[in-house]
Amino acid sequence: MRRKPTLSMFQIVIVIASTSFGVAVLSFPRFMAESADTGAPLLTISGIIGPILMLIPLTLLGRRFGSSIFDYGEKLCGKWLARLFNSLLFIYFTLSISLGFRQFGDVLTAVVFRKTPIEICIVLILLITAVACRRNELKFSYIHLFYFPFSFLPFLLIIFILLPRISTLNLQPVLGMNAEHWGGGMIKATAPYLTTFIITILIPIMSKPSKAMKSGLYGVMLSCFIYLVMVIAVLGVYGTEETKKLLYPTLELSRSLSLGGGVLERFDVIFIVIWFLAVFTTQYSNYYLATYALGKIISVSDLRLTSSFLLPYLLIIAMLPSHVLVTRILMNRLEFIGIILLVGYPLLLLAISLIGKKGAAAHE
Repeated sequence: MRRKPTLSMFQIVIVIASTSFGVAVLSFPRFMAESADTGAPLLTISGIIGPILMLIPLTLLGRRFGSSIFDYGEKLCGKWLARLFNSLLFIYFTLSISLGFRQFGDVLTAVVFRKTPIEICIVLILLITAVACRRNELKFSYIHLFYFPFSFLPFLLIIFILLPRISTLNLQPVLGMNAEHWGGGMIKATAPYLTTFIITILIPIMSKPSKAMKSGLYGVMLSCFIYLVMVIAVLGVYGTEETKKLLYPTLELSRSLSLGGGVLERFDVIFIVIWFLAVFTTQYSNYYLATYALGKIISVSDLRLTSSFLLPYLLIIAMLPSHVLVTRILMNRLEFIGIILLVGYPLLLLAISLIGKKGAAAHE
């Protein structure tokens, strides 16, 4: 009998890392500098606390029940309460996708296609993502595995080229001088990892679910390493005060690069391509979670139907903000709500499971 295909620990690590590295890349160093000054690298590292608190209950419960949170939630807190939370998760991911695509469109029309209507940019990436979502969980993971080296490795190459230009004086004092803003900075530092929630639908198809937690943690740490290197590079070259004034400091950093005595000068073009792939993989996971959640709510297993159904509504929501500043304000509020929901709900289910001693033994 032919064995059903499964995902290895290494593959899960890549999916989690690929999912966490997305839209925030361009502005992330500025957010960290505004909140912690030279303490930005330390603040970046502290951002993994949130995803760790989310991964622990998701992986423990996923192993105990052998299913996703959309399924075992009903067994733990009842059908109607679980459906309420599933609906909230669906609404969160739907809004996250829409505002993420709007941010993508704002950047693309401001930096690359200045005469192109923003609707065209958003529609194109929406169509690409919607088509990609018409696949099962295994093929979803393979798409991440395919794009991972094209987004991470070139980025590391660019940072490596920048190393001689980094001044350690721009990174001192290590603890920073703006501690009162660390609270808001923690939200910004945690936000890129919220899509690691995707692990809940991947655990049932893992070859060794007992390694789910380790896989998730390695994936988060790999993504955190990339963000940390990026923040150190930007602050090391520009300093904190200059970084705060730059709208997209990472993009500006790529524009300052050249190789071979001016033979290769347009690194920003290469960086935009890398960033596009990073945006796609993150939004792909968001879209897939929304599609999956909608299917569970309306009891439909055909992802082709739910992904196509969502498409026009996502476009409408993406076009609602009247200005880029409005989009940013909405995204800030959504990130705060997302942390409460995506961390709080799994922890609540884990507490119910432990108190009520519900769930089967861990699946190996």
